[in-house]
Amino acid sequence: MTRGPATTVRRTAVVERHGAPHAVRIRTDEVPEPGPGQVRVRVLAAGIARADTQMRAGTYPGRTPRPPFVTGWDLAGTVEAVGEAVADTWLGQPVVALVLRGAHASHVRVPAADLVALPAGVDPALAASLPLNYLTAYGLLHHAGRAGPGDRILVHGAAGAVGTALLDLARRFGFDAAGTAAARDRDLVESYGARFLDREGTLPAGRFDVALDPLGGGSLVRSWRALRPGGRLVSYGFAAHLHDPRRQLLALRDLLRLRTWPLRPGGRRTTFYRLSRTARRDPRSINQALASLVADLADGHLNPVIAARFALDEATDAHRLLERGGVRGKVLLIP
Repeated sequence: MTRGPATTVRRTAVVERHGAPHAVRIRTDEVPEPGPGQVRVRVLAAGIARADTQMRAGTYPGRTPRPPFVTGWDLAGTVEAVGEAVADTWLGQPVVALVLRGAHASHVRVPAADLVALPAGVDPALAASLPLNYLTAYGLLHHAGRAGPGDRILVHGAAGAVGTALLDLARRFGFDAAGTAAARDRDLVESYGARFLDREGTLPAGRFDVALDPLGGGSLVRSWRALRPGGRLVSYGFAAHLHDPRRQLLALRDLLRLRTWPLRPGGRRTTFYRLSRTARRDPRSINQALASLVADLADGHLNPVIAARFALDEATDAHRLLERGGVRGKVLLIP
């Protein structure tokens, strides 16, 4: 039996077909009732990412859902109703969650086990920056990259949502970070105490302990050459191939490089990281990491960058902004 206020209508940003941003339409339907072990969250802020635009366009390099579907990996909001086997103490609780899909709505059903409570006074917009981008950054640094104190970290795309999260966490954990970005973003990179590297410039060879690369292609080659002996290259995307009709083939070539390059002398290693895979295999560790990030945010140790906020009705505008590129930090939908 559901407990909580009787809300009857919700609004969702639905991808009606694969294609351009105008394929996203706002629909109104019946609000979902939480099932056993679930809660209904009234969404206060939801992140929108390049992965969402790729799913909408049908170019996402992973599993792309069939339309109609609702995008949205992460959210912050308030628990409005609880289902069976969920404590009433969740009612009214501000929360944050990684949901992987469906966050672009006014109300979302979420398993109670996936929730992390927000302390009083934490801005939901800042909290919504954590589940996708900061968890990805946390996994890249601590698990895939196995970074340690004093390590030199190379961050590509340093002005983006994951890039700024990486610089923020590198500062938090005492890593020596350098970030590649456009010249206009030099101030943002340096505001995190990181060294700015022009994305079109030559990288210092043999300097870095960990290189984190969301681009692929030529950037992957540059990252490999920038590693010192024993360094680690972590790939987590193929953005360089996004608009190339051969993108699937080029991505496979990059994955082959990641398999064969470690066979060369020098002890350098490679891996590919995807947050969604970790979230499905080990949700408990994801929640523990998210709870740690929330505590750091509440204590003022993290400084997420919000690039833009759009109303849910403006979801198509958010998609267009992300596709134009050059976005500094996180883009949010505010239902």
